[in-house]
Amino acid sequence: MNEAHTGLMARIHINRTVFRSPNPTTGEALYALGGIPKREKLYREVAGDHEDQPISRDDEVVHLAADEHFYSDEVTTVLVNGDEHQVELKEITYLQVVELYLGSGGQASNEYLVKYSHGPAQNASGTLAPGQKVKIKDDMRFRVAGTGES
Repeated sequence: MNEAHTGLMARIHINRTVFRSPNPTTGEALYALGGIPKREKLYREVAGDHEDQPISRDDEVVHLAADEHFYSDEVTTVLVNGDEHQVELKEITYLQVVELYLGSGGQASNEYLVKYSHGPAQNASGTLAPGQKVKIKDDMRFRVAGTGES
C-alpha cells in the first residue's frame, strides 16, 4: 500500500533511478535530487486512465508515497507576446497559440492575427492561420493581435 509518511525518508524513483527523499519535500528539491535539466519537466506517474501530474519547479510542498515513480520529459519554451510558456509539443497550432495568449481570460476564436519568428529552419518566420500548425523550437516567438473583425 502506497501511503505518505510525513517526516520520514521516502524511497522514490526518478527516471528509473532509486532515490531517498525527505517526505514531504518540494518540487524544486525533486528536480535537484533527480538532476533534471532546465529544458525538462518532472511528472508524477498516476495509475489508471488519468493524466500524469506535472511537478512545479518551485517550493510547493510535495507529499510522497513509498516507491512512487517520477519521470522527466523535454519541454519547449515559446514566447507569446513576450510571455514565456513551456509546452510539451513538437508542433503548435493556431488555436494553441491563441489559447496561450488568452490564458484563462477569454474564448479562443479565429479573430486573431498570429505571426511567428525565430522558428526552426523549415518555418523560421511567417503567419499562422486558423487550422494551421508549425514546428516549434526553444525561444520561438509568437505575436498575437486582434484583427478587429468578428
